[in-house]
Amino acid sequence: MPAAMQQRLETLMNRNSLGKISGQEVSELEQLVERADRLMLRKAEAAAILRQRGYALRQSDLSSS
Repeated sequence: MPAAMQQRLETLMNRNSLGKISGQEVSELEQLVERADRLMLRKAEAAAILRQRGYALRQSDLSSS
């Protein structure tokens, strides 16, 4: 996820935790969370395929953006 999008996600999550989020921001937050979830799922699937093919993955390979 691009850095600017990650920063926006963090900002919206913080505003939501403080109860200072508008309805439009809630919708934006939901979309960003869904996008981040899909990205994590794709990375996990890719890692599983690589492991099945015999590649050794380091933790740093899995945590990079």
